[in-house]
Amino acid sequence: MHIDSTPGIDLAGLLTPDGNLAPSWLSGKSVTPLAVGERLGEILADRVTAGCRSTGATHLRYASLGAGAPVVTTRAVPADAATRPPTLLWTPDRQGALLFPAPGHALLAGTRPFMTAAVPEGTDEARARFTRYARRQSARHPELLTPAAEYAPAHHAWAHPEDVTPNTTTAQHLYLLQEFTEGTLPAPAFARAWWQTRRTAQANGERVRGPLEELLDRVFMLLEDYEVEPHLAEPGDLSDVELRRAIAELWQQRGGPGPPPWNPAP
Repeated sequence: MHIDSTPGIDLAGLLTPDGNLAPSWLSGKSVTPLAVGERLGEILADRVTAGCRSTGATHLRYASLGAGAPVVTTRAVPADAATRPPTLLWTPDRQGALLFPAPGHALLAGTRPFMTAAVPEGTDEARARFTRYARRQSARHPELLTPAAEYAPAHHAWAHPEDVTPNTTTAQHLYLLQEFTEGTLPAPAFARAWWQTRRTAQANGERVRGPLEELLDRVFMLLEDYEVEPHLAEPGDLSDVELRRAIAELWQQRGGPGPPPWNPAP
């Protein structure tokens, strides 16, 4: 443990005077509220640990935000699950931080690498889960509705193709499906574009559920059995023709291709 003699300097860029995460530090980062009890807990500690490892952080900075000057120490990863609020944990390079202001919720924030590892379900999904949690607890803990409202999901979870907002990456997924099943897009080009679009949709926090989630998951599984480079194909892999036929059947099951009610992303 190392006691920092100038803790205020270290905290100044991370927190506002009233104890919130500083907007200047949050610039270019994502943030989500997470449910927590009286202590940090193993699940949340594991999230912080995963984020640290993804960015190469081997230690955490820690500050108590109670009355009086905070004491800043250096702690080795993994995070201490026994940590109580009000506290702040952050990586020495400030790529990630966890603000634990009070029992009930914490704010996890960081760069894309940090958050991808710490919140593998995606920031939007984590926010949606916290919103549902806050609503369930609202009778006893109405204060949870404040962070839920402040950090609401950026996207709705679309359940049907016709629900998808135009000019989104998920709309591009559907446009690729139509092009491929109509024969205007070769199988290798479809597969490459699909994987790139999937990564972009995840990075954007777009969410799907119900029939649409099932459709996209089944396309994903079919592409797992397809090799873009013919010379690398193994026995049992789908051919271009077999892939198109299988995906066309999936597409027909949703009611047929037809004119799409959505537009591809630019």
